[in-house]
Amino acid sequence: MLPVFSASLLNRAVFASVMSVLTPIAHASGNTPIASANTPMADATNQAMANPANSQAMSPLAQLHDIVLPEPVSSLPIAPGYWLMLALVIFSLLWLINVFVKQTKYHAPRKSALAMLNALDRNADDFASQVNSLLKRTAMTYLPRFELAKLNGQQWFAWLELRLPANEHGKIGPILIKRHQAAGLTAEDKHKLFALATLWLQNKTPFEQARIQSQTEASC
Repeated sequence: MLPVFSASLLNRAVFASVMSVLTPIAHASGNTPIASANTPMADATNQAMANPANSQAMSPLAQLHDIVLPEPVSSLPIAPGYWLMLALVIFSLLWLINVFVKQTKYHAPRKSALAMLNALDRNADDFASQVNSLLKRTAMTYLPRFELAKLNGQQWFAWLELRLPANEHGKIGPILIKRHQAAGLTAEDKHKLFALATLWLQNKTPFEQARIQSQTEASC
């Protein structure tokens, strides 16, 4: 019995020596001791490994939700008020374009006559007759021809003055009368007639405002 007992004691001593050597090595390498299968930590570890979904549900990060952004505000359908404003803007633009086109067409003959006046030879003997004819042709493009054709002499001169500044009244008639005289117009008269005709053609007032008050014929 003694040898058997001695062998048992020897085995225990060897096992204790081996464990005393292995335990420091395990701590030095960072490995944690293996938990006993009967400890609470082992039970929790085993449950987490057995059911990963429950482990993620218990995690605080797993309970966070994605940021929900609000839906973008749609620009359609547009409110009725904006449609009304858009219609008013379009109508205003069309009205302005129409007015501009009409004004351009209306003043085109007058501007053309002004260019023709600048092209006349002021030294010509019939310069006054050319100016008088140019003014009458221009007026006939705006007013009824049969009304203007009957205006001669003082009535024609009076009607011309309706489109001249007040301080220039009474000047164009005496100069135009001289075109029928033997002496004709002087250089100063021609210069003055050119200035008066230029003012008359540069006047942007509608011709319809210069009403023809009388159609009685009179000779120059």
